[in-house]
Amino acid sequence: MPQIDFYILGQQDLRSKLLFACKIVQKVRDKNLKALVRTSDTANSEAMDRLLWTFRQKSFIPHAIITEGELPWKDYPVQISHVHHCPSQANVLINLQEGADRQCLEYERVVELVGSDQTDKDSGRQRYRYYRDQGLEPLAHDMVKN
Repeated sequence: MPQIDFYILGQQDLRSKLLFACKIVQKVRDKNLKALVRTSDTANSEAMDRLLWTFRQKSFIPHAIITEGELPWKDYPVQISHVHHCPSQANVLINLQEGADRQCLEYERVVELVGSDQTDKDSGRQRYRYYRDQGLEPLAHDMVKN
C-alpha cells in the first residue's frame, strides 16, 4: 500500500499549487525516482510543463506531457497527464485532480496538495476520506505553520 502525504497550503491560487508541485517534483528527482503529475485538464498540464522549465534558474528536470500511452521513462522521468496513470513505471503520483481512485493506490507514494479555498478544502477532505476508507492512514503536512 502506498504512503499518502497531504500538503496543506496557505495559498488558494492555482499557480502557487503548481509551484509547490514543482518543488515536490524536484525532491522526487533528487532521490532519482520517477513521477507522474496528474492534472485536471490540458491547460493545467501545459501550465505545469511551463513551470517545470522555469521555476528554478539552474535546474533542469526532464519531463513531458503525455496524452496517449507513456514516453520512455529513462528519457522522461517526470510525465504529466490529465488522462493516464503509469503505476508500473512511476514511483510517485502527484495528484492535482479533485478526486482519487483505485489507480492511485498502485503507486509507492501519493502526494496530494490542498489549497486554502473552500472548494479545494472540501475536495481534499473527500480524497482523505477515500484513502482512509481503503485502510490507509494519510499523513498531513501543514505548510501554513511551517
